[in-house]
Amino acid sequence: MPKGIRIEEKNKLVKAICAALHEAYPYPDDVRIFLREWRPDSVSQDGQLGSEPVRPVFMMHVPEGANIDAKRKMLRKINDAIVEAYHLPKFMIFMQEYPLDRVALDGGLHSDNKARVEAQKEVYRDEGAEQNERAG
Repeated sequence: MPKGIRIEEKNKLVKAICAALHEAYPYPDDVRIFLREWRPDSVSQDGQLGSEPVRPVFMMHVPEGANIDAKRKMLRKINDAIVEAYHLPKFMIFMQEYPLDRVALDGGLHSDNKARVEAQKEVYRDEGAEQNERAG
């Protein structure tokens, strides 16, 4: 991200991102957001150092399995929050999805956490039922 937004704007940004993530992934929260701000002369875009406007990259590491419509809605909200905070013309969002057996918390796999597994199954079961109702 380019440098320069105030702490109030950063707070509003991270709250909007967290809310958007929670809509797509509504089981127990463990959301961490790292804002890395770079001076334009420390960023190369398309082989040009210091090119303007800066086009940042937003990277997410999330559980796999969320409904595609929920992802679209979440990505739109994250996009809107970043555009509002930084007034940027365009940027990219990358999502890296992980199965629960590839994520650990406090040394234990999420796939071994029965409460986590059931919470995620319940969310995706409910989303599947909603999709079937809309299709029918």
